[in-house]
Amino acid sequence: MKNRVSSLSGILRAAIGTLGLVAAPPGFVQEVVTTADVFVPHVSTVPANAGEKVGIFVREKISESLKQDIEDSGLPPGRAVLFVHGSLASSVPVFDLPYKDYSWMTYFAEAGFDAFAMDQSGSGRSPRPKMDDPCNFDREDQAIVMPNPLSSHCEPTYGYSLTNSQSDWDEIDTVVDYIRNLRGVERVNLVGWSRGGPRTAGYAARYPEKVDKLVLLAPAYSPLDPAEAPRDVPEPGVPMTLMTREMYTQERWHGGVACDGQVDPDIEPIVWQTLMSVDSLGSVWGPSDGIMRVSNAPAWGWNREYAARVVAPTLILVGEQDFLFEAAEPLYLDLTGTESKMLINLECATHYAFWETFHHELMQNAASEWLMTGKYQNQTQGIRTVKATRD
Repeated sequence: MKNRVSSLSGILRAAIGTLGLVAAPPGFVQEVVTTADVFVPHVSTVPANAGEKVGIFVREKISESLKQDIEDSGLPPGRAVLFVHGSLASSVPVFDLPYKDYSWMTYFAEAGFDAFAMDQSGSGRSPRPKMDDPCNFDREDQAIVMPNPLSSHCEPTYGYSLTNSQSDWDEIDTVVDYIRNLRGVERVNLVGWSRGGPRTAGYAARYPEKVDKLVLLAPAYSPLDPAEAPRDVPEPGVPMTLMTREMYTQERWHGGVACDGQVDPDIEPIVWQTLMSVDSLGSVWGPSDGIMRVSNAPAWGWNREYAARVVAPTLILVGEQDFLFEAAEPLYLDLTGTESKMLINLECATHYAFWETFHHELMQNAASEWLMTGKYQNQTQGIRTVKATRD
């Protein structure tokens, strides 16, 4: 009984945030959370290294009390959650940022979940085939990494895009099966950001029996995108592009900020340092503060047809200053296969709301509540707008 009471402390923490309470109740126990990094075996379907045995990077965060509960009686249903990143930033900077209370993985572990996050091939610590050769940028990007490491322009040694929707889904399936086998559960919750939306929701449309619930953070979506792969895969091009610190944090992120106090001024250096910590080559290429290497990847199979195949209860969170804001409501309407779906529009929030002051806690609370109960504030359907408030 003692262990069971201890494991409830994280759930109470989530409820406290959801209900807006200031202080923890008497007897509240601070959870001890442990971190484990593994490389899950996978046979690659990325065209550049198809058929090779590789390791997909996966981080797990779990409370000590939940570990004990698992030893006693197994992981309760609905408590396994897998975080999937987008195109430009890997899982650790997005979901486990080492700054104040911004780590989603720590929050979920304290709330009673077994929290996992993965890096897709071409990102973070997972394989990056053909991305170690700076000639595999286009000429514009090559200029940014001259004279470090390139002394002059060169022709790409691999003239194709790198990953694609199918290789992404194959990797997610490998990691989902790893979690299912590790914890003895039938279904796994999925949380996807940006391109992680098509990755997770597209996967859920194809493997409904393996997915419990979905949380989509600013998901990419176009109702009329192609349903099937193009005839030529891989597509001609280059396998990667890049982002400098200025391009990513100032132009792409801060360029959308609309409200005073929306971003903690001390967080941006931590974000960039964490991005560089998972890119050993990018961190020493180009400008003194490095560049972020980004894989080029054509996408398909996530449109109105496949949105209608999603049966998992789905929560969508999107900022009103997000360049993908207009895609959220069409997706909500096209999710006709599930009876439980919510869209939360966040005032004063960009595509990077999980790194912003007004809503990062609310997003964590709402996502946790949804995965626990299939509801947001006791509702299973609807569109809500949340106004900005300071922490």
